[in-house]
Amino acid sequence: MTNLFKIAILAAPLAALIFYYVVMQQQKMDVELEKESMKFEQQWNEFKADSPFSTDRQKYQSRAEQAEKAQQELEQKKKEKEQKVEKFQSDFEKALEEAGKEVK
Repeated sequence: MTNLFKIAILAAPLAALIFYYVVMQQQKMDVELEKESMKFEQQWNEFKADSPFSTDRQKYQSRAEQAEKAQQELEQKKKEKEQKVEKFQSDFEKALEEAGKEVK
């Protein structure tokens, strides 16, 4: 019974760390998906602005510029998320090593 309790005490923080890692990866993927969506929106609006059949070119050009700005902001967010994930991975590896030492 005491061994089971010790295992539960060690497993709970590791499970929390794993959950946090999964959440960070999901956020990173969400930012990437949003970035691709903005890239498509920018390209679509540029296409519509350059189309000979378009009547409101200024509107599409301004939308394309807004999408480009949003895309740059998302790129910055992506870099921040990647740094957080890398920091978490190194902290996680250190925690696993320390947990391994405590068990021995």
